Amino acid sequence: MAIKKLCALIFIGATFIISSKAGYCDDKLNVSVTHPWLALLATFIGGPEVNVIPLRIWNSNDRGKALKQLEQGAKIIALDENDASASGIKDTNNFVIKYLYSPFPVNVKLLSDPSVIPFVAQRVLTALSEWDPQNYPYYQRRLAEFQARLSGSVLVGQVLKEVTVCDFGGSCGILLQAAGCKILRPEEQLERWNKGNFSGLRDYLDGMKAQGVITVYDDDTPNALKRYLSGRSDSFKWERPTLERDYPSFLHEQYISLWQKIIVKPLPGRKR
Repeated sequence: MAIKKLCALIFIGATFIISSKAGYCDDKLNVSVTHPWLALLATFIGGPEVNVIPLRIWNSNDRGKALKQLEQGAKIIALDENDASASGIKDTNNFVIKYLYSPFPVNVKLLSDPSVIPFVAQRVLTALSEWDPQNYPYYQRRLAEFQARLSGSVLVGQVLKEVTVCDFGGSCGILLQAAGCKILRPEEQLERWNKGNFSGLRDYLDGMKAQGVITVYDDDTPNALKRYLSGRSDSFKWERPTLERDYPSFLHEQYISLWQKIIVKPLPGRKR
């Protein structure tokens, strides 16, 4: 009899735990986000308390149509009205939308800037907390962690301080500057090369290589030029974080990867 009672208690306890976990999952805040950078921020700050539904993925110009069919009354976070429109959201009356800005005051490409993204993260925190006030202390701790770790990643980037790089990217330059790199950017030639006229490009890159200067490009670099650079050992592609990535860790990895590219096989003009 005692064994039967014990088994019954274990069964009841297990049922309670399972139902509690199921209820916990059901209690998650479902939030749709427009821009991929907002997806990264909402995922980090929300942690297990928020189910983030990205509406856009990275593409060459950071714009695109909505990826998912939104239910009526869905909660959406957008940078501004233009950002919502770029995500395919036209009839805003069907949704609960929080615009973080009106309008977003700088170029969207600056969202990766360590001096800009913490302010956007603060507004994401505010939006999440208005919908889910009971978890405000948790979101606040996550924001503080994000800011601290982002600062730590930028400090790691200081291994590149005073290192000269040639910037062929569309947006990675601000992150190279944050690390203290010396930036070379041939603006006049780039205007021509970006259009597919590669006259003089090989000689220029060979000249940079002879000086020990690595060329950095990214997903904002025009495709034809990107393909050309990808075949050179003296070029480094600055990646974009996937939507599942922890941005401070990703930034840390990018800085270290660039540093390793420079020191493992030094270019002719660079000393170890």
